[in-house]
Amino acid sequence: MQSPNYHRTPRLSPPGSSLLTPIAKLFLACSLGFFMGAVAAKATLKTKRSHSQLLAKRKAAPKAIAEVSQQADRDHSVFSSKLSEAPESSNCVNVPIREQGPFTVSYMHCNPQAFERDGEAVEITKNFKVPSELARRFNFWRRIYSVWSKEHYVLHIAEYPEVILSVYDTSRLSAPPMAKDREIKKFVKGERDSFKKLLLTMHQNRDHEERFTAAMQRIASNMRHINDRSKYLVAATNLRVQRGQRDFIATGLAVAPKYLPSIEAEFERQGVPVEITRLAFVESSFNLKAQSKVGASGVYQIMPATGNQYLRMFDGVDERNDPIKASRAAAKLLRLNYDLTGAWPLAITAYNHGVGGIRRATQAVNSRDIVELIDRYDGNQFGFASKNFYASFLGVLATLQQADRIFPEVAKVAPLDFTPLRLSKPASVKEICRKYTISVTDIAQLNPDISFRMIRSGGKLPTGYVIKLPAGANMTGRALASTSGR
Repeated sequence: MQSPNYHRTPRLSPPGSSLLTPIAKLFLACSLGFFMGAVAAKATLKTKRSHSQLLAKRKAAPKAIAEVSQQADRDHSVFSSKLSEAPESSNCVNVPIREQGPFTVSYMHCNPQAFERDGEAVEITKNFKVPSELARRFNFWRRIYSVWSKEHYVLHIAEYPEVILSVYDTSRLSAPPMAKDREIKKFVKGERDSFKKLLLTMHQNRDHEERFTAAMQRIASNMRHINDRSKYLVAATNLRVQRGQRDFIATGLAVAPKYLPSIEAEFERQGVPVEITRLAFVESSFNLKAQSKVGASGVYQIMPATGNQYLRMFDGVDERNDPIKASRAAAKLLRLNYDLTGAWPLAITAYNHGVGGIRRATQAVNSRDIVELIDRYDGNQFGFASKNFYASFLGVLATLQQADRIFPEVAKVAPLDFTPLRLSKPASVKEICRKYTISVTDIAQLNPDISFRMIRSGGKLPTGYVIKLPAGANMTGRALASTSGR
């Protein structure tokens, strides 16, 4: 059977019909000509309008870009002047260039030696080394955790996080929190729009860098390590603002030592490198009350499904909120991630992205190298947070190794001293306090997984629940519990 020809020209007249007369042909030709002329005229009119609009935009664009370039060049002139007056530094430094109302604008400057050093491999511990391909990304996060506070907003490029365009100090802005947030967003948006126009101009002139202004040359110099012809266009469409984290890390350091010895012991029991205990700083900076919009809770930001699998979660008690108990779930999940992925960088990234997503990613790029995943995998859900999770962990790990130097203002705190007891029968917190002659306040402080509502209501903790009592508590009566369990 012959296949139908779907591209065959249809007949204009049925078979057997007579040929058109010359007059009819003439009339038909005139009609078609008039119709096509009308269509062409309409199309020409639309094209002219489109060209007019485009020309208007092109006429308006040079003025806007010129204004942006002028401001950028003024900023660069101040930057160059201050840089020439400042003593030479072997490290990257912030150079204030402009005060605009309550905002202070700075550029970060790295001399050639410091710039090259930023791209070198680093050994943080025997278990965790920074490959050269991740070094610049790692150093970006190291500075976020150790240099800039929550009052600093860092404008950088999401695709190339290490490329910092400008830093904004908002500490002089005095306003209620919501009003302050609006002012910051408005100011930063204006700055971002200006850099976007500048970067687009650089993209348009990428084959003629001799046309670059001094401000453009500064940006180009900061991007000289990136071998991508479209890098300025990528930058223009991937501008991002990152808030500094130094004070959040300092706050965490005032809390973490209470729990870290017990947490490290748990990680060792589960066969997980103790360095990964510091993931809690990335997740929450040891904020015991941290909760996410998607339901994660506690210092390790454990999701409900994971909590239900490894911990006790019931009305009035959520063990995700006890750092020591939560560490058991975190360590078990990380160990599972490692067993399924075969590499700790992947296991750590899976803590954020999900182990299923990481396994799909490794299959897609045919590699278990975290660098390959970051560079080549373009899964829809593998966004900025997932791509930078391992580098941010390395950044915080390196920062904490030098905590005494970076955070001299943080007072030392001693580890918690407690005795864990496993309940042999249901009991309320008040009953336990009476039995062992301890205060409700002590129980609440040692057991953040027990809600105040549970304590006030007199609800009973179930058999097998492990409660922490102060060391040295009166243990003469032991009818309620046994000294075992974690």
